[in-house]
Amino acid sequence: MDAVDALFPRSGEIAAAMMSRCAAEIPAYRLLPATVLEGDLVANARAVFELFLTTVAEGRRPTADELALPIAWGAERARDGLPLEAVLKIYPLAAAVAWERVEGDRAPLGARMLDFLGEVMPRVAEAYLRERDDLDWERREDRQHLVANLLAGRPVRRRELAESYDVVVFHLPTLPASSGARAATDLFRAVRSDLDGQPGVLVTFKGDGGVLLVPPESEADAVAARVDRVCGRPCTAAAVRAVSHADIPAAHAQAVEILALAENLRRPPRLYRLADLAIEYQLARPGPAREALAAVLEPLEEHPHLIDALRAFVTSGYNRGEAATALNIHRNTLTYRLGRIQLITGYDATRPSDARHLAAAMTAYDITRQHG
Repeated sequence: MDAVDALFPRSGEIAAAMMSRCAAEIPAYRLLPATVLEGDLVANARAVFELFLTTVAEGRRPTADELALPIAWGAERARDGLPLEAVLKIYPLAAAVAWERVEGDRAPLGARMLDFLGEVMPRVAEAYLRERDDLDWERREDRQHLVANLLAGRPVRRRELAESYDVVVFHLPTLPASSGARAATDLFRAVRSDLDGQPGVLVTFKGDGGVLLVPPESEADAVAARVDRVCGRPCTAAAVRAVSHADIPAAHAQAVEILALAENLRRPPRLYRLADLAIEYQLARPGPAREALAAVLEPLEEHPHLIDALRAFVTSGYNRGEAATALNIHRNTLTYRLGRIQLITGYDATRPSDARHLAAAMTAYDITRQHG
């Protein structure tokens, strides 16, 4: 069939478009990490779409073995905490995306598409419900709704809720390319499974990370450390205390700012609070002082190796040996570069008063460059 021949080479592009449409029209999918939505689920969609095209080309129904993976993926969506409605709705939506890309006579393909959906969807639903029965699914879904309502500032009346929370936002670490498409999904599930067992902690996922509502007695630092242990490496996170439920949306917004600031300034991964980045947070606000500080380093723009030397020196706590090691240069070379910085800017990074000024200038410079 000509339509199959035309669609098969475009299966990857079409699968990505399918998931993009589903994320736009099914809110539950937007709660999954981007690495899962754009990686694992796109790969799943492509495999199912190619299976459909294969059965059309060969004029047959899918075999039980061929349907085993789509059925297993239905069970995975239960573990992801997605409602059954969202899991099933993805199939007709994805079919609509593929249908829009068919050129010529659509009728034969349309009939086969309906037959294929009729084979797959009931079995996916059965696997999903079987898996859900084995999980504390209703409790997980209820907690996700709680987090969504609290983050949106909607009133929630529950006896089990704490009066105040630390709002923690975090990003899962980037996995090596060699890890494979499944690694991000498995990590996401491992983190959530671990956090689901923490008393009083509420969790939801957004983008490449998540949002935790941690009651004071559970200690945000301890919970963040658990995430690090599950991931096998430190995550970058930020925490802001919300003294009441009404303060949670504002605390969340500020935590997002602090997290972005730590990442944009290339701070080492750990849990940050406002006090840890207070100067940087203030400098992130536009104003003449920030522009004046950033201008101190503008003469170094033609000498990026000098900016790198200053950044390494500041980051190391003004330790020449550590900075030289980080730059993979000799200590004497670093000393020479610091001298060049003094000659060009008029500030000596080895003098405490000048060092503080250059550190602030470095922060202002990085922030202004981040904002374009």
